Amino acid sequence: MPPVSDTVEQKENDGKGIKIVLLIIILVLFAVLVIGGAVFAVTTFLDNRSGDEIEAYNNDDDDDEEDDEEKDDDADEDDTSVESATEEAYTGEKEDINIEIRQFDNANFPEMTLYASVTDLDGNVIESLTTTDFQVEEITSDGHSVDASIEEVYRVLNTDHVSINMVLDASGSMSDYNKMLQAKNAAKAFINQMELNNGDQVEIISFDDYVYLEQEFTNEAGLALNAIDNINPGSSTALYDALYAGLYQTYYEEGPKCVIGFTDGIENASNYTYDDVSEMARNTGIPVYIIGIGEEYDSYTYQNLALECGGNYYSANTDDLQSVLEDIYMRIYKEQKDYYVFKYRTSEEGDTSEFRDVILKTSDTTKYNGSYTKSYVPVTDISGAFSSSYINKDYMLDFSSYREVTEADLYGMSLAELRIARNEIFARHGRQFKDAMLNQWFYSKVWYLNLPYKYAPDDFDRTNPNPLSALELENANFIKAYEENIMNTQDIFPNASNMALSEYDLALSKPVLNKAMEQMKKYPATTILEDNKLLLQQAIEREDVRY
Repeated sequence: MPPVSDTVEQKENDGKGIKIVLLIIILVLFAVLVIGGAVFAVTTFLDNRSGDEIEAYNNDDDDDEEDDEEKDDDADEDDTSVESATEEAYTGEKEDINIEIRQFDNANFPEMTLYASVTDLDGNVIESLTTTDFQVEEITSDGHSVDASIEEVYRVLNTDHVSINMVLDASGSMSDYNKMLQAKNAAKAFINQMELNNGDQVEIISFDDYVYLEQEFTNEAGLALNAIDNINPGSSTALYDALYAGLYQTYYEEGPKCVIGFTDGIENASNYTYDDVSEMARNTGIPVYIIGIGEEYDSYTYQNLALECGGNYYSANTDDLQSVLEDIYMRIYKEQKDYYVFKYRTSEEGDTSEFRDVILKTSDTTKYNGSYTKSYVPVTDISGAFSSSYINKDYMLDFSSYREVTEADLYGMSLAELRIARNEIFARHGRQFKDAMLNQWFYSKVWYLNLPYKYAPDDFDRTNPNPLSALELENANFIKAYEENIMNTQDIFPNASNMALSEYDLALSKPVLNKAMEQMKKYPATTILEDNKLLLQQAIEREDVRY
């Protein structure tokens, strides 16, 4: 048996070992708890911080996404605006339409206005057209293509006012078959249907041997109707003079406008010619419509003239003439009201005296297909045979019928102006002249057209007592003496080297023209002078001027 002491000592040693082991276990557990708590705390802190960073990061992503969405929206808006500015080309089968430019208005050049009919192939007006349906291109006289931007497209019906100049035949043949009465009734019925209360207006011109302005442009129906009632048949047919006067009067009106003339006979009394009327219509851009009544006229000539003047020709049989004429008037008037108005600006502002072509055509984006070409001159010159320096004067001397004319009144006037001044004393009393250009001059003046009576030169000169007062005769003789003094003692055309001569400047007797030619041979040589000498030689070779 082992000794007791050893057994007790062993037990004591075993008890100590157990305590040590327990202590170590407790310390380990404590350490684990402490370390675990620390780790948990650290982990929690890190988790929280990571969550904040992640949230912040996610918020940044959201902001970026919103920015991207805004950019996408802006891009979409940009795409939309581009699409609206440049619409896609129409890819379907296009519908053919009729486009016809009827009138130009160049009053505000380089801003231009076109009046055009736009219809389908059955003649029906196409509705609701806009700037996107059309394009405008100009071709200058040298073949250069000019860009033009359309600014407005709209219907006359909704905005503008129409001016109609009615030119009525009052020749002797209109008394046959009750034509005069029927023509008057048709004109009055038409006027009663015009929208005069809404701003449209009408002018009445009649003609026989001479031209009479029965009523200036008015929107008062009563005045126009009375003017028509007062028209009485005369003798011959001065249609060209009347159409020219109508164009001249109508030129100064704004908006869509036209001249409508009818006749039952052959032109046989005018001072103006076919070419004069055609050129005036082309220069002013105003269409002329001609109606032939019956069968005793040159339909081929009138038809061509109307087409050259940008209008149409109509034939009216004497059977039921009133109804036929009224229908034609209304058709023309309705066409004017149905016009589309095109306002555009040309980029070519030079070369304003030469004609250029304008092409009005449908655009690539519209479902319609059509085109029309017409020529116009950017700046209109309606001076004709006269100088633009005095064409707009109503009178050369508006006082010559009631006060004495003096040298001071005549100083500085050209021979052409002096000649007009002398003859306007006679024209005030209705005298016509053997010189066609003098008649043309006075037909461009409202005061002369308004005279109720006009006389052939020989008839006027045979009138007894003389229609002129003693003062008027004295003034006419004084002006004539002043003219003769210039022709005898001064240069006829002192500015011929630098100023172009008009046709009427050259309306002088052959001795005076020959004298002028000798004088011009001594002038400084210029291109203008050479052109003037050529014109002068042509004038010398023509028949001598008579008044």
